[in-house]
Amino acid sequence: MRLTGKDVWEVGQKMGWAHGPYDPSSNGIAARADMMASLLNEVISKRHGWLPDLLETEDAMRSWEANTPREFVLRLYKFLNQLGYTVIGIDAAIERERQKNKAAAKGPDS
Repeated sequence: MRLTGKDVWEVGQKMGWAHGPYDPSSNGIAARADMMASLLNEVISKRHGWLPDLLETEDAMRSWEANTPREFVLRLYKFLNQLGYTVIGIDAAIERERQKNKAAAKGPDS
């Protein structure tokens, strides 16, 4: 989701440094809010490693779950269970991968 100048303007209003109607063509602060949104979008698109892919993926899954009819979420859960995915099994697999990655990070000469 891209930020708009109006998004930044509304934050500015809550912080007390912006007031009145949002009109970038006649209001200098609104024009700067527009530029700030553009610059923030540029930084966010580069991501510079400050937001791990996993977090974005988990947020996307949470959003999907919240916006999907419960029946479909339960059908997916049932399908995954039929394939052998269980909460306990997934937790154990995550822990195995974590241990494997720790051992690989230490290297053979450590």
